[in-house]
Amino acid sequence: MSAPVRLSILAIPILAVMTGNAALSLDMYLPAFPAIASDLAVAESAVQKTMATFLLGFAIGQMIYGPLSDSLGRRPVILIGLGLYGMVSVFCALSGDITDLTNYRLIQGLAGASGSVLGRAVIRDVYQGPELTRALSMLMLVLTAAPMAAPLIGAQVLDLWDWRAIFWTLSAYACLWSILIFIFVPETLSPSRRTPLKPGFLLYATKQVLTHRIAMGYVLSASLGFAGMFAYISATPFIYMNIFGVSPSGYALFFAANIVSMACFSALNRRIAHKFALERLMTFLIWGLILSATIMLINVLTDFGGVWGLAVPLFFFVGCLSPMAANGISGTLHPFGQFAGTASSVFGLFQFGIGSLAGYVVSLLNDATAQPLAYTVMGCALLSFSIFKISQRTSS
Repeated sequence: MSAPVRLSILAIPILAVMTGNAALSLDMYLPAFPAIASDLAVAESAVQKTMATFLLGFAIGQMIYGPLSDSLGRRPVILIGLGLYGMVSVFCALSGDITDLTNYRLIQGLAGASGSVLGRAVIRDVYQGPELTRALSMLMLVLTAAPMAAPLIGAQVLDLWDWRAIFWTLSAYACLWSILIFIFVPETLSPSRRTPLKPGFLLYATKQVLTHRIAMGYVLSASLGFAGMFAYISATPFIYMNIFGVSPSGYALFFAANIVSMACFSALNRRIAHKFALERLMTFLIWGLILSATIMLINVLTDFGGVWGLAVPLFFFVGCLSPMAANGISGTLHPFGQFAGTASSVFGLFQFGIGSLAGYVVSLLNDATAQPLAYTVMGCALLSFSIFKISQRTSS
């Protein structure tokens, strides 16, 4: 029997940034939304849709790479995905109009999904039980560095060059991270644990995940919580910069503050993960979403606090999401050691599929106020609570 694979001290930070492909791809170009709209001569809602199409591609890609890696191994699928991501990022930089950019963002999402789904699968290959929850919390803690840095980098690139340079930067990132993965991350799925690459078996594995009530409760509740964040990502560039007059650099700082909140909540979650049941932790976090969303909705409807009336409750809403993701992924992956890639794919499919829908809804409801965002975030929090409670009651 071969010795169990161990991850080096550098492997988890490298995997964490790679798992944040979506955050890098979305957050880095957020400060450029008004510039893209101006340069391509389109409405704000058209630029928002490029984000929704990226998320749609990212969601679909989840169901490709997980099953493939369960059969072929993690490393080759990761490296192929990163290579495609880097190439399509170049096409995004060369886009001549909003249609080209929208189409390339869809393909970029398909390619970038490899990092998100397989970073989680690698962690599941190596850890289980409470160790899995703590490792995923550490992954989420390190992962927060990517979205914290991304809008700041995007704003600086925008100041020095233009919005196209942001996509050249993403292409360079893909090249660098392919090298780091090749050097520091070993193959974690031994040949004896791999599953056949056959449609019937892939459908069987997917069915096992989709029909597991407890796992799907974690999938849907975490995904709906994150849908609120995708709505926030889609709407706030125009709300902060156009309605409240915040500069691109100022917006990046507001965004970074929310990532600091995610880091703090993730660190707390890692310390208490072994003291409380997973169900109890998730319930507490969902209540945090509801409370934050309620305060934000009241502030928006009454025009209380200006930009701070929106920013402060968002600080706590977004902060709850990082530990919620770690606990949700842990609850989803725990029953599926053999199908970790497929289970991670299902989680990502719903997370980014529902997220893309939320982003699209906000773009359709855009009325030059913050109300569509506030209502969407509130609805996501309430749905997350309802579905999680129903799934736990059913399973008991």
